[in-house]
Amino acid sequence: MNSIRQRLAYFFSTFSLYNFLIISFGLPFLTEGLFLFFRQSFLNNLYSPFYLFLFLAMIFLYGNLFSQVQSNEKAFQNFSLKAAFVSFAYWLLLSPIFFFRFYQMLLVWQPLPARLLSFLFLYRWKILPILIILYLIVLYFLYRSILVPKYLKQSKPMKESIELSWQKTKKSLPKQFVIFLLIPLFFLSVSLLIKIGFIWATQLLTKQSTAMVFLVVYRVIQNILWTFFFLYLAAPDKEPLNDESMSKGSILWLGLIIITCLGLYSLHYTHAFQVQRAAPPMTISHRGVSNHNGVQNSIEVLKKTSQQLRPDFVEMDVQETADHQLVVIHDEDLNALADKNLRIDETTWQDLKNITLKENGYTSKIPLFSDYLATANQLNQKLLIELKVTSKTKATITQRLLPLKNQLANHQLQSMDLDTANQMKKDFPKLRVGYILPFDLLGSPKTSLDFVNIESRTANGDLIQALRQRKQAVYAWPVNSQQQAAVLRFQRIDGILTDDMSVFSNKSDDIKAQTASILQFD
Repeated sequence: MNSIRQRLAYFFSTFSLYNFLIISFGLPFLTEGLFLFFRQSFLNNLYSPFYLFLFLAMIFLYGNLFSQVQSNEKAFQNFSLKAAFVSFAYWLLLSPIFFFRFYQMLLVWQPLPARLLSFLFLYRWKILPILIILYLIVLYFLYRSILVPKYLKQSKPMKESIELSWQKTKKSLPKQFVIFLLIPLFFLSVSLLIKIGFIWATQLLTKQSTAMVFLVVYRVIQNILWTFFFLYLAAPDKEPLNDESMSKGSILWLGLIIITCLGLYSLHYTHAFQVQRAAPPMTISHRGVSNHNGVQNSIEVLKKTSQQLRPDFVEMDVQETADHQLVVIHDEDLNALADKNLRIDETTWQDLKNITLKENGYTSKIPLFSDYLATANQLNQKLLIELKVTSKTKATITQRLLPLKNQLANHQLQSMDLDTANQMKKDFPKLRVGYILPFDLLGSPKTSLDFVNIESRTANGDLIQALRQRKQAVYAWPVNSQQQAAVLRFQRIDGILTDDMSVFSNKSDDIKAQTASILQFD
């Protein structure tokens, strides 16, 4: 315990109050101001290569301030152009972490080509782990080279600076693991927990003025946490500061920066509260169930949910069998629902129709899509029909829908495969057709489809704004809490998919829901 106290005392002795406040309020003011400027420009379809220069200039500023804090120097003291550009390169490589929302916003408003996005989404669980491993390797080399700018400012050659940094950051394997991975993960986890805690605490709010203060306090706390991480990165091989005195001019300057930063946050949140809640979104029962009331995608649960709860739409899944029959089932195999190692696209309807599915204490059979569709039409229940395609069925599955064209009137179609969604829009131009976005971190491809179905856990406000500006409706899935449903209403979501229809029954307080919405999506 004494060792931890000593280390904490040493850490706090390595930076000045002046630098702490500059990093907590000065840098966030510049970053937030630039981010809001970019967002408004993109919203108004204003793009310029000059914006890239501004973004790089911000990273350059961060790099130079980091080098200054690292060396315990004042602004531009002992300035080294080589050290400045090394610090810039260091922060440029860190920018996907520290300035992630800039990249995310850019990809929302200027998405990658549709085919590339479709490829990345299709193979995301293979590509993503490789990218994470490669980036962790880059981060490790950055960690071992973190002291290079400091030694360059001491007029040491590049090679010697790298060698010295590598020596100074050499630790035993357990210490390397803690310093390089566990402590950064700790900061990230604390930041996430603070956000979750503040979203929960919105239930205590009653007035907009209180909510404004609440949001500003949240931002200040997050800034302070981020500042400690910044100073943690700059702390290796630092000597304690001897003189922390500040002149009257420095105190006035800091006061002005703090007031300006808090003022920017207040103006931004004042504007955010002016957004009015849109009309209630469409209620969509995910796979036809609500609160475990039957076997997903079964005709029995379709009848029960439709007659008792009357959702605007029932979302369900269609796959093609080996003998080209369309059946209603979500999973590509029967491991979960029937404990059988059978793939739908490799099994005939004759072998599938007598298999019993078990879920939520109920049993059912796999229905043909034609029978499910006929039942829905008898109930006057609209369907949100997802075509789930595999490499074996992609070329033929949309053709199996064509004989059902008349019965499909008033229903909607969607697919997670972009080519399939575009083909359905071509085959059924009068129906509303959408694309299911697997995750929303890379933006959405520009298409002529009617709606985009986004994953609520990775949704962001810029994506929703961009889609609405493209005149595309926005659905969100899965939404299984009343608070989450209320939060999404303030994002002007057009349809919400849920496994529990009771999430729509709560008439939430606008201040609470809108504040939670700002916290989650701003």
